[in-house]
Amino acid sequence: MRHKDDNEGRYGFTLVEIMITIAILGILVVLAVGNFEGMNEKYKVEAETKQFYADIMDARGRAMQRNRWFFVRITTTGYGYITYEDSSPPPDGNGSLDTTADTLVTSVTVRHAISTNPPGGNDFGFNRNGIANDNGTIFFASNAHPDYDCITINPTRIKMGQYVGGGCVEK
Repeated sequence: MRHKDDNEGRYGFTLVEIMITIAILGILVVLAVGNFEGMNEKYKVEAETKQFYADIMDARGRAMQRNRWFFVRITTTGYGYITYEDSSPPPDGNGSLDTTADTLVTSVTVRHAISTNPPGGNDFGFNRNGIANDNGTIFFASNAHPDYDCITINPTRIKMGQYVGGGCVEK
């Protein structure tokens, strides 16, 4: 006498179905990692821009608070910036940047290259009233297209924005 088929009523996956599922999951993981890296790059550029903005605003505030000039210099390599307090000659400085005698306030290194427009405008100063000595745009080089990657400096106004088409669109 024969019994019912032992495989009857059992459900499962074939090896082909499991392989297809693993392949689809692998594709999804690769896509997710690629998108995450792009988003992560955007956030890094934005964080560097916001930190630079905060440091510029700090220099401006200190200039007014201490009643002396403060300077922000983008380093010659373009991967950082330095803030100085005008302290030479004592007691109140002379209104000009002297990197060997003025007091170093902050020195920051960043991952993304910093450029200026106009080119070569790597020094910005703030007088005792917090007024900038120059106009210009500072921007971070990146292909990630973040929402914030540039800063415009005018004598009485400093704003962040997005660098588009050779200019900073303030937000």
